[in-house]
Amino acid sequence: MTWLEFALLHTPEPTTVRVAARRGNRYAEPAVIGPCVVNRARSVVFCPPDIDVPPGSLVTLPTGQTTRVRAACHLDAPGFRLPGHVQLDLEQAG
Repeated sequence: MTWLEFALLHTPEPTTVRVAARRGNRYAEPAVIGPCVVNRARSVVFCPPDIDVPPGSLVTLPTGQTTRVRAACHLDAPGFRLPGHVQLDLEQAG
C-alpha cells in the first residue's frame, strides 16, 4: 500500500496542512503538505514520507488552528502495517 492509498483510505477526502519549518531562529515560508491523516484527539498528524519538519515548526491544521511540532518521527514501512510516513506529534492547544 502506498502513502496516498493509505491516506485516502483513512480520510473522507484529501487533507492538507500548512507547515512553516523551523530553521534555527527563523521559519521557512509555509508549505502545503498532503495528503495527511489528522488525528485531532491525539494531536498527531501523519504525513507523506518525503518531508522534513523539525521540532518547533508551526503547523496549521485544516480547522485553521496553528500549533507547534513537539516531535517528528520518520517511520519506514518494514515491520509496520502502515506505509512509510512521518508522524508529527503536536503541542496540545491551550
